[in-house]
Formats: sequence, structure tokens, C-alpha cells
Amino acid sequence: MDLSKIISVTGKPGLFRVVAQGRQALIAESLEDGKRMAVHASVRVSSLDEISMFTKGEDVPLSQVLQKLHEVEKGKASVDPKGDVEALYAKLGEALPDHDRERIYASDVRKLFSWYGLLLKSGVFKEKEEKKAAGEEKKAKAEKPAEGKAAPKKAAKAVSGAAKAAAPKPGGGSKTKATPMRKGSQRGS
Repeated sequence: MDLSKIISVTGKPGLFRVVAQGRQALIAESLEDGKRMAVHASVRVSSLDEISMFTKGEDVPLSQVLQKLHEVEKGKASVDPKGDVEALYAKLGEALPDHDRERIYASDVRKLFSWYGLLLKSGVFKEKEEKKAAGEEKKAKAEKPAEGKAAPKKAAKAVSGAAKAAAPKPGGGSKTKATPMRKGSQRGS
């Protein structure tokens, strides 16, 4: 799952998808309602790809936690993020059994489950499944043996045709014209 384009903006509820990047700001689109807004450089932004969860051992990236939660829930919605904290910790325990409860605050768990709900509604998990299916189709086509020997010849012709088109034409070199410069047009004269 690619969460590099999904961000959380300080002071704004919900999650946003980065649409474009300008000189002074990011253009982000809300996952909830699709409205776009400018996120200026002075605002703190966190990419979900950079966030990780505390465990008793190594920290686990948020993408892996969300994917595991998606598998545990079998692609359906999870518990209510505004519900009982103990139920949230129990569900987190199913997805991430070795989580460090002392270092993961209740607000972090609530945020995790609200983000999971937003990502599920916006179709981020479906995009991953579609990309996986498309990758398997490409792999199956690549493994399929070529029928006859006509296909390689066509490919060779296409390559040679492309090489001809890219090659410079004889005698067609560009010549630049030298124009005499007048004394009045020079800077500083």
C-alpha cells in the first residue's frame, strides 16, 4: 500500500491526498469530501508513509499496521474510533499483537481507527488490490510464449523505424545566423 501521497495536516481534521506541489504550497484534496486546499510550507504536514507504531521490539510502519487491520476486518469497517478505549486496544492487539501499550496513547489509537475508516471509504485499499491484480495480469502475459516468429520481426522493424526517425537528417543541420551588433544596442554604451 502506497501511503506516500496521503498526508495529515496539523490543525485540519481528516486525511488529504497530495494532488500537486507548487513553490510555496502543496495542493491537497480531502479524502472525505474531495475539496482541495493549499497547504503552505509553514504548516506541519506528516506523510502516513513516515509514521510508525511502537512495539515491544522494532517499530512497525503504519502501512503494515493498516494492512494487517484490513486483513483482520476482512475489508470491512472496524470499531468506532469514538467508542470504548479498551475495545480499541483489543482490536489493535489483533492487528498488532506486540504493540507497546505504555507508549501508544489512547488518542493515537483513536486516530488510527479513524484514519482506517477514511482510507477504507476513499478506496485506498481497493487501489492496492487493483494494482496487484494488474501486476499479476502483466506477469501472466510476460510468461506467455510468443506465437510464431513474426512478432520479433515486427518489434525489430519498429525499433529500426524509431531509430530512423530519431536520427538527424543529412544536410539538415541548423545554422545560426550571426547578426552584427550595433554600438547603441550594447549594454553600458
